[in-house]
Amino acid sequence: MKKLIIILLALIPVVSQAQNFQKYENMREVSAMVMTSNMFKLLAEIDVDSDDEEVKQYLKLIESLEDIKVISTHNSSIGKQMENDMNAYITKNALQELMRFKDENKNVRFYSKPGSKPSQVKQLVMLFNGQEDNKPITVALSITGNIDLKEISKLAKDLKVPGAEELENLDENN
Repeated sequence: MKKLIIILLALIPVVSQAQNFQKYENMREVSAMVMTSNMFKLLAEIDVDSDDEEVKQYLKLIESLEDIKVISTHNSSIGKQMENDMNAYITKNALQELMRFKDENKNVRFYSKPGSKPSQVKQLVMLFNGQEDNKPITVALSITGNIDLKEISKLAKDLKVPGAEELENLDENN
């Protein structure tokens, strides 16, 4: 019985993070994208015969990821709720602030769990509030795995995540 309780307590942070995203996935005015380790394994299995060093680095990055979750909304009240939930998650899990960026129409914050090397993190969380096509937008991004900050900005750009261009600054600051 004790072992079961210990296992359940260990799973609470994982379940609470999943719930932070899952509760929004079925909302009408929320866009969601979730890629799991199974998808990354499939992508890594693709036989890419390329001498292109960038392609090789991209495949190496993909192999080291566990999941990517992105939720976004143009609805201001849902966006505020998303921001509150993510702030609670960040506080509860003692994520460290990496960087924040603000200008007249966007506010971007990055948080992480430290990894095994200074240039790596176990989890990267981004919270973006701003304007897109003159409409408010809130985006929450969570990437887990063995994340190399030097490589992750390209992946986020390729996924067209608002605020992803600010990831390049993370590498410069580390």
